[in-house]
Amino acid sequence: MHHRQNYLYVGVDLHKEQHTAVIINCWQEKLGEIQFENKPSAFSKFLLEVETYVCDGITVVFGLEDVGGYGRALAKYLVDHERVVKEVNPALSFLERKSQVMIQKNDSWDAECVARILINKFNQLPDAKPNDLFWSIQQLVSRRNALAKAQSALKNQLHIQLNHHYPSYKKFFSELDGKTAYELPVVEEKEVV
Repeated sequence: MHHRQNYLYVGVDLHKEQHTAVIINCWQEKLGEIQFENKPSAFSKFLLEVETYVCDGITVVFGLEDVGGYGRALAKYLVDHERVVKEVNPALSFLERKSQVMIQKNDSWDAECVARILINKFNQLPDAKPNDLFWSIQQLVSRRNALAKAQSALKNQLHIQLNHHYPSYKKFFSELDGKTAYELPVVEEKEVV
């Protein structure tokens, strides 16, 4: 059971260089704001600063919008330090921001919206579980796709240059822009005996 008054809610707006955290209580009163760099050496200082707002019997809950991108390192750090970390869907924070009478867009307000969602949807939000294996696979797949695209572009550039400098190149292929023309034969190395 989630008793709102037993928690302190920290919403974090994540960015490449610097994160912004807003701390609110169960009555949605803003208690403080912390800005810290997106590097593991700054995370311990951030936790110490959050602890200055904590009273006896109060548990700190963190809400992160992007646990797969810029917030991955922070999510991993907090989970490793046995903190309660919830993953907040960016669509929810967008709707929270739009539901207010006065629409603002700044890091502090974004972090506060994430914290408000923590209060209202605590039981529905999934726990943040940054997994190194999935992240590594995602990075490898992205790298492979980029390499395949670059290889295709280089091959196409080669065919354009061959066509430009060697007009007789046309005799080898009926369609210069056809699939056959873009498939260069691979020369296999012969074994030296």
